[in-house]
Amino acid sequence: MAKQFFAGLGCWVLLSCSGPVAETETVADAQTVNGDSLNLYIAEHPNDVQALALRARRHMNGANIPYALADAQAILEIDSTHHDAWLIYGEGNYLTNTSRVAKDAWLRCIEEHPEETECRLKLAELYSVIMDYDKSLSLVNKVIELEPTESVAYFIKGLNIRDSKQDSTLALSYIQKAIDLNPNYEAALDMAGVMTAAQGNPLALSYYNRLIELQPDNARTYYKVGMFHLGVGNYNGAIEAFTQCVQLDPTDAEAFYNLGYIHLELNLLAEARKYFTASIQAREINYRAFYGRAFTWERGGDAANAEKDYRQALSLNPQHGPSREGLNRVLKQK
Repeated sequence: MAKQFFAGLGCWVLLSCSGPVAETETVADAQTVNGDSLNLYIAEHPNDVQALALRARRHMNGANIPYALADAQAILEIDSTHHDAWLIYGEGNYLTNTSRVAKDAWLRCIEEHPEETECRLKLAELYSVIMDYDKSLSLVNKVIELEPTESVAYFIKGLNIRDSKQDSTLALSYIQKAIDLNPNYEAALDMAGVMTAAQGNPLALSYYNRLIELQPDNARTYYKVGMFHLGVGNYNGAIEAFTQCVQLDPTDAEAFYNLGYIHLELNLLAEARKYFTASIQAREINYRAFYGRAFTWERGGDAANAEKDYRQALSLNPQHGPSREGLNRVLKQK
């Protein structure tokens, strides 16, 4: 399942500085020291659930799921009602594809803490991913009732409406509400950009540009900008965006292919061929790029190289009709 889908649901704890924790210090002091010092503190205070929860969150943020689960279980043996322990225990099981255990953990968390929202949001995510939209909507509606400014709830609600009712306008209104509440909500900005781009709405560019401000090195956002410009026939904007994309990610075969396609449309054969070749270098099993390069050879009058690339395209995809037609054309020329 797409566990990265709802970026921003987690609670990040930043531990900094260094040095041991003195015996007289509390876990509040331990929050400002490094992991080794926190481990020493817990060794001396093994029943301090606040310290264990702090370390469990550190493990979860560092993708050390077995250790996070172990700390969560240790907390629950001491306090079976502990909110963060049930939250983290659910997260760890969700990320290791034991969704039923995760669901039960978050349900228990909600039972023990009916006024808290984090476990409801996690469970709403799970139900959304498994397409049980009614349950997911019920949970996020309760979160909004408890916390009217909770941006994640509006985002999940928007996704549920999009997928269950296919109502893009209403879905976007909830996703926009999430952005209004949190202008730095990257997942919501990205989804709003994708949805408005699908409508051909230039508002998509404002969402993508905001996302680029927050993530200037994210090649995929530049790729999406390029696809929007390509879709509306703005070749200059598309070239600029795809070029930025491949500079950030030289392995993006599709961005190179699109640059090749645009230059072919502009009848700049040498430039188009360069980009199709770069697309092949980025991903060798790439019949479309071989076809595109073959077409540049054919249009330029080089039947031998065109035949070679058409044959290579067909070796990768024998059912590709345009490559078969191109090969027949150049064979007739011979």
